[in-house]
Amino acid sequence: MKLRAFVGGIPYLGWAVIYTALCWGLFGAILGAVTPELRRELDDYQQLGTLMMAWATGNLIGAIQGGRLAQRHEPRRLFLVYCCCALVALGVIVLSHRLLALWFGFFGIAIFETAMFTLGHGLLASVYSEPRARARLLSMVDVAYSCGNLLTPLAVIGLHGLSDDWRAPYASFALPLLAACALFVRQRPFEAYRSQQAEAAALHGADDSHAAAPGSYLALLRRPVVAWAALAGVLSGYVEWGQNFWYVSYAIQAQQLSPNTARIGLQAFVAGMVLARCWQAFVHSPWTLHQRLWRLNLLALVGVASGVLWSGHGLFALYALSNFLFGAGIGVVFPTLLAVMIDELPAQASRLSALLVVAFTLGTQSAGLLIGTLSDHFGLQVAYATLLLAVLGFTLAVWRLGSHSPAAQNGDAASVRMRG
Repeated sequence: MKLRAFVGGIPYLGWAVIYTALCWGLFGAILGAVTPELRRELDDYQQLGTLMMAWATGNLIGAIQGGRLAQRHEPRRLFLVYCCCALVALGVIVLSHRLLALWFGFFGIAIFETAMFTLGHGLLASVYSEPRARARLLSMVDVAYSCGNLLTPLAVIGLHGLSDDWRAPYASFALPLLAACALFVRQRPFEAYRSQQAEAAALHGADDSHAAAPGSYLALLRRPVVAWAALAGVLSGYVEWGQNFWYVSYAIQAQQLSPNTARIGLQAFVAGMVLARCWQAFVHSPWTLHQRLWRLNLLALVGVASGVLWSGHGLFALYALSNFLFGAGIGVVFPTLLAVMIDELPAQASRLSALLVVAFTLGTQSAGLLIGTLSDHFGLQVAYATLLLAVLGFTLAVWRLGSHSPAAQNGDAASVRMRG
């Protein structure tokens, strides 16, 4: 399907979900962009790390529970409920002045954000019956989220021209969130969705008896491919969100950049991720799955090593380039790892997806808490250097993954699935 025809054929419901992903991309990057201002209100870096851990924990619960609720309740009502609850949690963040209240605010809004993502993925999966078009549409959600991340640093810079309070960007986020809520007030788009669901249930109902019996997560982790992919997921989550959470503070202290210049540097990292995700969603590539992981990982290794080893001794252009390479190197790790795992165990796709989400979340939590704790004891420059160690560990995991997975080496079936 040609790109223009594909984009023109996306229905209203698809665009609503894509816009919602853009909104949550905006929200997801605020915390990293306002860490210098938020740090002044908190006692130490460890407290800042606990907020990031609360956000990551909420994401984990939202993913698990959101998938269950999406199967039991009408999606339009769920979207509206999630939006309203997210607005309440946002109000807690904006109005609270104590760490515990902030913790609950970030924890709550992360639950509803991820639950909304889970529900949106389920809706989009029913928009197209053709697998390639469906994969392409789901990839656009990832691109929209990344575009939101890319816009946030500029938005924060603009808002700080009016107020340097770290709460101002969060208060402003209420406007796009209200707009997202308004998109799901209409009932007609959901009528077509319910019709498609009924047809799918009638078509596949007779095949349920042939579904493979689910295995436990522990049994899945005993398989080398799954174990190494899960470890790679933990390390990837650590480096991605360690960079998102901590780079602005690191750039100010170690690279001696101004706060706004540091935010632009973070934007270069997100731009690299956006480019990689657009490449995967819209451009044909002959690379196998393992080649994607290995070659892009080399970009990430060069990028993070440059940022760590040349801190305080380079120009901003060098730091921006290193961040861009870093982002491009890790931008498509999640879907690539998931494709490798599904090729190994096709009947366990849903469990493998949940397992990889858990792995990424554990990495995210570790980035928030570990780097914050190490910063208080050894300084932020030393703590940030753990990102380089994590990328080196990821390199080892990718090497071991390739040796255990013939599918990752030839990548034929999975590459067709991913290219869409």
